[in-house]
Amino acid sequence: MGGVARRATAIKDYRAKHPDVPFLLVETGNALKQSDNLDDPASRWALEILNELGTDALNVTAGDLRRLSRLAEQDRLPKGLRTACVSSNLKPAAGSRAPLRPFAVATVAPEGGGEAVRVGILAVSVPEGGGAGAAPIDDALKQHLPEVEAQSDLVVLLARQGDAELVRLARAFPGIDVIVNGTGAGEGREFPKVGNTVIVEAAHAGVALGVLDVAWDRAGHVEKSKNMLIPLPPPVPEDARIADLAEKAHRDSMAFEEEAARKSPPVTMPSVFAGSAQCKDCHEKAYKVWEKSGHARAIDVLKKTGDHFNSDCLECHVTGYGINQGFVNVLRTPQLAGVQCEACHAASVAHAASPQSFHPGLGETSKVRRRLHKDFCLRCHTPENSPRFNFDEYWKKIQH
Repeated sequence: MGGVARRATAIKDYRAKHPDVPFLLVETGNALKQSDNLDDPASRWALEILNELGTDALNVTAGDLRRLSRLAEQDRLPKGLRTACVSSNLKPAAGSRAPLRPFAVATVAPEGGGEAVRVGILAVSVPEGGGAGAAPIDDALKQHLPEVEAQSDLVVLLARQGDAELVRLARAFPGIDVIVNGTGAGEGREFPKVGNTVIVEAAHAGVALGVLDVAWDRAGHVEKSKNMLIPLPPPVPEDARIADLAEKAHRDSMAFEEEAARKSPPVTMPSVFAGSAQCKDCHEKAYKVWEKSGHARAIDVLKKTGDHFNSDCLECHVTGYGINQGFVNVLRTPQLAGVQCEACHAASVAHAASPQSFHPGLGETSKVRRRLHKDFCLRCHTPENSPRFNFDEYWKKIQH
C-alpha cells in the first residue's frame, strides 16, 4: 500500500485536474529513516525524493533533525534543496549546518495562471530526551506567529500532537488557519472546526494522499473547507522518475544494512529461542502444519526482494527480532529466520530442554502463549503489509 511513486502520480493527476488552484504540498514529519544509525543512506534518499516531489515544507522532528544535521555534516544534502525544513520549537546544536528554519512562507500560484497566494508555514513536534535544544511550543508560536501572519494570506501549522493538544493550540492561537497533524496511526480524520481553524490529519504510512481544499475571505478567515483522501493502492500507476529514485534508494539502503550485518560481531550468548526443530518430536502434528505454511518460508519472501537485511521488515519475518538473545541477522542467527513456533508462542528454550519440568504456562515459561487471539496476528498482518488478509481464511491454513 502507498509508495512515493504512486503518490507522485496522484499529485500530478490532481494538479492537472485543478490548474486554476494554488497548490501546497507538505509533509508532517518523521519522513527521514527512523534508524539509530545516522549514516543510513535512506535518510538522504528520503529528502531527495521529497524534494523531487515538489514538497514545499517538511516538519522536522527531533529524530529528523539528528539525521538532517548528519547529512549536512557529511555534505550529503540534496543539491538545490527546495523543500523548506521547518521546526518552530526545535533548535540545532551549536555548529550544526542543518538547513532548519523556524518558519517558511511559500508563494504558490495556479499552474494555469492566476493570482499567487502566500502561505505561512509553522511546524511543531514533541521534543525527545527531555526537550534539550527545544523551546516550549507555546513560546515558539508566540515568537514566530505574528511575523508569519504579517507575511501570509493563510497560516498553516504542521504538527505531531494528540487530539486534545491540537484543539488547545487552535484555541490558544486563533491566527492559525489550518493545522495538519501527522502520527504513526493517522487515518486522515477531519476534526470539528475550532473557531477559524480547520484541523485535519494525514494518513499513516503513506497509504493515501490527503487533500484539503480551503477557501477564505478577504480578511483571511476560512469560509469553507473540504478534506478527502486519495487512496494509493497498487493499481495506481507509478511515476517512472520517482520509482527510479525509490529503487536506487532501496538498493543503497539494503547494501548499507548488509554491510552493517557483515561487520556485526559473532553471537556468543545462547538464544532464549529453541527453534522449531526442537518442537518437532513432541508436537509433530503442529510442526507439520507449520512446515507447510507461509510462516516457515517468511524469510524467503524478503530474500526475493532483497529485503532480508531490512530492519523495517524483519520483525514480521523472523523469530525474536529486537529481543535480547533473539534474531540478530541472517548471517549471525540464521537458525531463527522465518516465523517459527516461538514467534507466536514465545521463547521456550527451557520447555524444549526439559518438557516435563517446564510446561507452557507454568514457571519460567509463564509467558508462552498457548492460545492466540486474532489481535496478535494483526500486529503483522496489517492492511498495509497484508491487504488481502482475512483472519478466518488464513487461520485455517495454520490451525493446529
